[in-house]
Order: sequence, then structure tokens, then C-alpha cells
Amino acid sequence: MIESQSYYNEDTKIWHGPIIEPSYGLNDSIGSVILEAMRKDPDHVIQISYPSGKEFTNREMAELSCRAATHYGKLKLEQTDVVGICAGNSDYVAPIFYGAIFSGLCLSTTDPSANVKGLRHTYSLTKPKIMFCDGDIYDKVQQALQECGLEDTVIYTVRNHIEGVPNVMEVLDEKYSDTDFRVPVLKHGGRQDAFFLCTSGSTSLPKAVRLSHYTVLNRIQSERTEDQKMLVFSSVYWLMGLLTLVQCAVNHTTRVISENPFTPKDFYDIVKKHRITLAASSPSHIPLCLACPETLAASDLSSIEVMVVTGKSLPYPLVAKFKEYAVNCFFPILYGMTELCGAVSSGEVNPRNSAGSIVANTNVKIMNDAGERLGPNETGEIYVQAKFISSGYYCNPEANSKTFLEDGWVRTGDMGYFNDDGELFIVDRRQDIMKYNNFHFSPTTIEKVICEIPDVAEVCVVGIPDLIYDNLPAAAVIRRNGANITESEISEYVASRMQHFENLHGGVYFFESLPLTASGKIIRKDVTEMCAKLKKLNER
Repeated sequence: MIESQSYYNEDTKIWHGPIIEPSYGLNDSIGSVILEAMRKDPDHVIQISYPSGKEFTNREMAELSCRAATHYGKLKLEQTDVVGICAGNSDYVAPIFYGAIFSGLCLSTTDPSANVKGLRHTYSLTKPKIMFCDGDIYDKVQQALQECGLEDTVIYTVRNHIEGVPNVMEVLDEKYSDTDFRVPVLKHGGRQDAFFLCTSGSTSLPKAVRLSHYTVLNRIQSERTEDQKMLVFSSVYWLMGLLTLVQCAVNHTTRVISENPFTPKDFYDIVKKHRITLAASSPSHIPLCLACPETLAASDLSSIEVMVVTGKSLPYPLVAKFKEYAVNCFFPILYGMTELCGAVSSGEVNPRNSAGSIVANTNVKIMNDAGERLGPNETGEIYVQAKFISSGYYCNPEANSKTFLEDGWVRTGDMGYFNDDGELFIVDRRQDIMKYNNFHFSPTTIEKVICEIPDVAEVCVVGIPDLIYDNLPAAAVIRRNGANITESEISEYVASRMQHFENLHGGVYFFESLPLTASGKIIRKDVTEMCAKLKKLNER
């Protein structure tokens, strides 16, 4: 597990994590580390796909990846040239990914569900020389590239192939001698960009975050875990999907992927069939499982030892309920961001809703609007300084100046505080803090209270714009399967536990589902519009 412990300096008002030496140096590359690990244990099963059941050993994966690298060389791609991937999980995403890393190329991953506008925005920045995508989104990807003036970018389909369009097998059919292949020395050393990873795009157009070989290698947990099987629904678009591709290869962990979007049934089937020990999950997955308690009760989750949920914090009542069915499961809490390539703090999900203590080689300070550092139990914006972070946003100097400060601190945009024991508490996103009748309220704080209600599976609290009161707190709720909880019951529950300005003055609205980003974050802007429309209809 990630080592964490908070130390507070009263003079500087800065909290520090433990100091440890990096596992990898500036001469190491992700490609060389992965290929060496694969060759050391050639018979280890590195990947299993669901539902096909197709398996790859390290030997097979290394061969396919080296074939891809050889093909990239024949295309005259040079180090730091960009390879784009816009695809869900499937058999051959891994070898085209590893092949690019072996070659010293930079990978730009995008969300398959993004529209043409979003893809065009990203490609106009990263300018991929070749592109891999699923066949069912080929037209969308092609249009986005053309609108960027990248008509010469060759597109290969990864699955759902189209007649007359190049596909991934052309890349993987190269002939080469395994013993002859060598990962080249990085042209710019360990600081060279390995990935351009998009931010979630839940509030604006995504930004391309630069992640170097040095940063990624030292952010993964280097512990050999050949007996472990990790279930991953996240695609390489998301940081968790990307890091698990690297970490599982380095640590000899079997990575089990699903080619389908998450469903509780698939989750239960995969865990039972493959005796999953580690699971990487989105925040929306736990509520979806809890929405059908009968099916959950009939499942066998006894093999799960660790379940990592990233993207947003999970209210403790939801985790406690889920642990009744996954009795051996440890739920770490990881607070971090893509720009930091991982966690700022870690701990175990707890009833205090703490985000844990600070991870190694990391400093944190809490700042008020006047630029003053705050002490324990004082809420302000969280700033982070860490040894291994992003090199900044690619081709976005304006955003860089706002987030990556000259003195090495990163502005997170999150509001929070430390208690006297050095535990970090996240209050909300700075931009999500709203006003009702001149009083500030935090949607996340209200959500945590509503999640205490057993009949609620998922909730998103928003502010409906109002000419008189600024924003009316409103709740979008998904009921648990078979539940009949009413608007008034939820409103009364909140009113009995919160201050008047935190009451649900904008109403409670029930939905079958809520709009999500590809990483599982609720899109608050869309939910606000949905609630506002229903409020207007109810007022007629």
C-alpha cells in the first residue's frame, strides 16, 4: 500500500509526507522496465479479456508489442512523435500501447464517448502522427482529425473493423527477432513526455496533461504481486487505466479487462470466475451495485482484498454497506489529480470522511484568498508540492500559469483543511462552492448527508440559478431498486441535520441515471440543467 504520514511545521504552516528515495532514475524508461519484466517471467499471464476469455502471456505480449514498435519504426516515427488512442478496453490495446512506449513515442489518449468538438480540441494540441480507434467511432475520429488539418494521420481500427480501413492486425503482423529488439535510450532522458493525458472535462474542455517517464515510473507501486489479479474497467483514457497498464506489467500482476461498459452483473461474474483480488473502480460503480441488493447478496466477492475507487470520495455509509458483501475488502481512499500523476493523501475510507494523511515526497499547504497560509482546522484552498508531478499542460501557457506556479506549488482548486492529527479533509471543489441568500454551501457536504439514507443509491446536489437567492440547493437522486422514498422524506432528513441555507430549497428530483464522464464523474452542469427544467415544469 501507499506509504503516508503527515508532519506539520508550525513555523512554515506546511504539512509534509515521508521522504523516500525514488525507485527509478532519470536514465530509466518505462519501455525498458516493462520489457525487462516481461522477459524475466515469460509464462506469466499478463492479460485476460472478458467476455472472450482470451489470455496473453508475457512472452506473447512482448512479441506483439515489439512487432508494433517495429511497425512504428517502418513508418519513420521518431521519439516524441505522438500516437493517438481513442478506444475502449479490448485485446490489442495493450500491445499498441506498449509498442509506442518501447519506441520512445508519446501516447495521447482520448475519451471514446467524446464528441467531435472535444476530440478536435485535443488533437489540435497533440497532433498524433497515427491514430488507433474502435471502428464504431471511426467517422467521428476522422472528422475531428480533418478539422484539425491532420488529413495525413493514418487511422487504424482496434476492433469492429471496417472494410478498406487499416486495422490493428497490420501493425501486429510485423516480423522481427525478439532477441534483436532493444528499447532505445530516451532522446531527452527520463523527463521526456511519455503521455498526454486528458483532464476529465467535467467542467470545461479537457486539457492535455504531460506525464514523463520519470514521473510515471516513480508513481507506481513497485511490489511484485504475481499471485494477484486486478480487474480494470477504466480505459487508457483515464489515469487509473493507464497506470494499471504500467504497474501490472512491472509487478507481474494479471490484468483482467472488460470489453463492456460496467454493469453489476459483469462485475460479479468476473470477480467470481477469475477470483479477483484487486479492483480498480469508478465512484459510480458502488452505488450501482447497492441499487440491486438482492443480486449483490447472491454474489461471491470474498476474493477481493483491495478495491481502489478514484475520481471522487465515496460516502462512508455506501462503503460500509458494500463491505457487508465483500467482507475481506480493504477500501483505500486516495485524494489526487491527473496533474499530480497520482495521490496527494491516502488512508482507509472512514466514517470521518477524512482523505487520509500525506503520501511520500509531498508537501501541502492551505491558503486563504489573501494568499496567507492557514493552520489546522482552517479551511482554504489546497496547494501541493511533490517530487513526481506533471510537467504541465501541453501547449496551454494560460492554464499552466494558473495551476503550476513558479515556486513549484500546484494549485488544486479544491477546498479543504487538516485536523490536529494531520488528516486531510476535502470540503469541495472551489468552483462548486455556491451561495444561497449570501450564505456559502457545499454540494458535497449535502450529498454526504443524503447518502446516509438507505434508500438512496446515488445523489448529486447542484445549485439552480435564482434571481433572488443566487442558487437554490437541489438534489438529483437515484433510488435503490424497489425503494419508494419521497421528495419530502429526503428534504426533511436534510433539514433535520443541516443549516437552513443547506436545505433543499430547489427541490428533490428522481432519475434512473445521471450523466457521467468516461471516468465516472457526474457532470454537474448537465444535472443542473435537468433539475432546472423539472423545477420549471413543476411550477406551471
